[in-house]
Order: sequence, then C-alpha cells, then structure tokens
Amino acid sequence: MEQLINRVKNIVDICWDSFSAKVGCGLIAINKEASMQLQFAYILKNSLDLAVYNDDESVELELETAIPVNGRLRECDIVIQMTKGETKLHLPIEMKCYKEYASSGGKRGASDIFMKDVYQDLELLESYSKNTKYGNGIGLVMTDLGRIPFPKTKKGKKWDYDISDGTSLSGSIVKNTPIGGYDVNITLNKDYAFNWIQINNYYFLKLVPND
Repeated sequence: MEQLINRVKNIVDICWDSFSAKVGCGLIAINKEASMQLQFAYILKNSLDLAVYNDDESVELELETAIPVNGRLRECDIVIQMTKGETKLHLPIEMKCYKEYASSGGKRGASDIFMKDVYQDLELLESYSKNTKYGNGIGLVMTDLGRIPFPKTKKGKKWDYDISDGTSLSGSIVKNTPIGGYDVNITLNKDYAFNWIQINNYYFLKLVPND
C-alpha cells in the first residue's frame, strides 16, 4: 500500500506542476475557486491510472466528498481513494484560490478571509487524518495578488494568518484573531513550510505536513 500511496502522491505533484504551468502561461483560465478545482481535477483524473501497477490496485477520484469532522459533515474538495487488495486509504485535497479581480472586473477584496481560510483548510486536513481511513492531506493554493506571497510590509491583523513565502509553522499553534467580523478558533498541530512558486503573474503553493 505504501508504494501505491507514494506513486499517487507523485502523480499529484506532476499534475499540480502541470496545472500551475498551464495557468501561469495562459493555457488555462481560472476566475474563481470552482474553476480551479474542476480544471485540476480534470488533469488529475486523466493521470491517476499511471499510478496503478498491479491488478489488485485501483485509484478513484471524488469531488466534494462529505467527511465527518467533530459531529458535522465537511465537504472536501477532492478525495483520492486508493485500494490495494482489501486495504483502502483516502487522500484528501483542499484547494484555495484568490484572484485580485472578479470576472466582472471589480476588485474582490477580502484577502484577509482568504488567508484565514488557508489556515482553516490545514486544520480540516489534520482533522480528516484522525480518521484511520484518511492519510495526511494536501493543501493547494493559488493567487495572482503578489503582495500575499511576497509582501513589502505586513500590516494589519490579517498577518496573524501569514501565508507569505518563507513562513513556517511548527508545534501546536492556536489562531483566534477575528476576521471579517467573525470569531475564529483554529488549532494546528503539524509543521508546515510555505514555499511559493511564481509563474509569470500567478503564484502557487503546495502545503503538506513536514515529516
């Protein structure tokens, strides 16, 4: 099973690199999170069979899968179900997209909510992994607003949810700075490194717990 998991993760990496390059070079147009999810899922679905080497293995992709977390169901953007013989394991993927301008041409605003939501996705992924059927998940993030990954200054409470390049999180971290007029209570227990990749006018980030 471990070999199958590693092959699937390698395919995810290749698909994310391809998606990032295609978006950055203008071959794929992304205007909001839903199109990000669908375009990446399309690339991934057409590539996952490359990870299957044996007749007792299978890999399936699901979108918006409901996963129980603390007594309520949360919808995970993408779940990859891996089967090896009688053993099954799920790899959850959460995605976040922030465009500076909406398709209507107006500025979106609310970058503080986006930054907070990245932390919230990490908390969700940690919660999923407490279920024995789920492994450590992957967070995929993109934006065209360069001052989020590469800020000149860090002013304002939104930087309590710092996702800029070079940020690292380690140990037990609690974030409770209110954002958008709503209370926040996020706890992270794993270590993360934020390493953004720039491709032309877009920025891409993959987040996984550090070993």
